[in-house]
Amino acid sequence: MKKTILLSVCCIWLTAYPQEYWQQEVNYTIDVSLIESENSLEGFLKLQYINHSPDTLSFIWFHLWPNAYKNDRTAFSDQLLENGRVDFYFSDKEKKGYINHLDFRVDGVPAQTQDHPEYFDIIKVLLPLPLPPGKAIQITTPFHEKLPYNFSRGGYSGNSFQVTQWYPKPAVYDHEGWHPMPYLDQGEFYSEFGSFDVRITLPGSYLVAATGELQNEEEKRRLKIKASGNIAGDSESASKTLEYKQNNIHDFAWFADKNFVVNFDTLQLHSGKTIEVFSFYSQKKTEAWKNSVQYIKDAVLFRSSLIGEYPYSCVTAVEAALGRSGGMEYPTITLISSQVSDKQLPLVIEHEVGHNWFYGILANNERRFPWMDEGINTYYDRRFEAWKRDGEKSNRDWFRRKLPDDPLKFFLAIITKEKTAQPISTSSEQFTPINYRLIAHGKTSFWMNQLEDSLGVALLDSCMREYFLMWMYKHTY
Repeated sequence: MKKTILLSVCCIWLTAYPQEYWQQEVNYTIDVSLIESENSLEGFLKLQYINHSPDTLSFIWFHLWPNAYKNDRTAFSDQLLENGRVDFYFSDKEKKGYINHLDFRVDGVPAQTQDHPEYFDIIKVLLPLPLPPGKAIQITTPFHEKLPYNFSRGGYSGNSFQVTQWYPKPAVYDHEGWHPMPYLDQGEFYSEFGSFDVRITLPGSYLVAATGELQNEEEKRRLKIKASGNIAGDSESASKTLEYKQNNIHDFAWFADKNFVVNFDTLQLHSGKTIEVFSFYSQKKTEAWKNSVQYIKDAVLFRSSLIGEYPYSCVTAVEAALGRSGGMEYPTITLISSQVSDKQLPLVIEHEVGHNWFYGILANNERRFPWMDEGINTYYDRRFEAWKRDGEKSNRDWFRRKLPDDPLKFFLAIITKEKTAQPISTSSEQFTPINYRLIAHGKTSFWMNQLEDSLGVALLDSCMREYFLMWMYKHTY
């Protein structure tokens, strides 16, 4: 009886949606140039917005997340202070960032804008004509971005650039309405699916790792030559324009550095499909990252076998500044902090690559329900770790034998006893920093373990594969 109830709950969770599901579609064409000397970008956005909703739209909310770094009065700055970080608040003006030079036009007609009443990094674009259901419009705007110093996920660090959350992005409109949200350090994203065609112009000496598939065969050949250790892969051109394309994704990130070390290999999935695997990292991390491509391949094969096959043609991990330890995922590419220890690197790569499933392909509102990506992903981390490290426990040295068998469970027990725990369903920004890690990630993974214990591994895996097939490239709730 207990198993039947749990299975019923699981099925309701997987299918609980309005009868007529719909989602908006956004197709991007972006041209952007890196102005190295100014730590800035000059870009032009062309966006096809298709209204698949049953409603006629008179406006579209846009995220202008670079403005989160504009001054010390943004939601981002406030959250850092609340969480005990003062580095951004006291940073110099040149380390701040912003986006401007915007001129929105809809099908060529100038569109008025309205500021959000509370947040600097959200704007409302008023449509010159209402957008009926089933119709599409083309929205264009130039933009200039002053990249911030990398306090959180993206920006610049020396002559290395981590370009994330960098272009004007429509907020999600779904069956619950609009979801405009300010950029936060603790609290991730919710974006519309579509296609990206991005052209990046920058000095020829830079190597670039980006979302999607590189279209320049000569540059791809150069990367593979670099991966082989041949200095002939170095470029002497004054500038170059690289093009990347990808369908069925909801975000785009890119990383540029003159001194990247590159590793490359291919991976054949169980279906016979072959994908390209890259890693980019600094020279001083060579020893730790020398097996990074294998770590990526292990993660992709493991998740593909349990949940559903990796659908894209490439997968990449990049070592660079992040503003903190850990990692940050984007479709087909993941950023791994330079602060990650050598010992933790394989598991951090596995976790971040795993987000291609829970965040990338199955795209819940991460800000509102972080457990749906972080917690479920952590459950698969624990299964991966058990699979990779089977038998290690018995060989632990005397010091490690003094530690708890499961530190995560140990610390969860402490906050539960102290009555400082919060519910799994808490929104990202409402979690305390420690509970964001222990509850959204950890407690959810143990809840998934309970489902596994009650249903059995085979049945739970079958349910999760069905979940993947039903909701890939969709917004899950």
